Amino acid sequence: MAEENKLEKQKRRRLSAEEKVKILSEILLKGRGLSELADEYKIHPNKILEWRKVLFESATGIFEQKRPDITEKAKQRKIDVLE
Repeated sequence: MAEENKLEKQKRRRLSAEEKVKILSEILLKGRGLSELADEYKIHPNKILEWRKVLFESATGIFEQKRPDITEKAKQRKIDVLE
C-alpha cells in the first residue's frame, strides 16, 4: 500500500526546451557539477548527459553555411559574360 502511494506521488515532469538549455548552460558555461544540478532539479544525471549529446549532435547544423540561391539578374549576367 505504501509503495502505491509513493508511485502516485511521483509524477513525471516534462521540462521545456528553455529549461533544458538553462541546465546545460549552467554545466557547460558556469562549471556547475552534473550531480549537483541533477539533485537540484530532481532529474537523473543520465538525462542531462542525453540532452548534452542531442545538443552537440544537432549543433553542426548551426555552422553549416548554405550558399544563397543565385538571383535571376545574376544568372543573366553570367549568361551575358559567357556569350
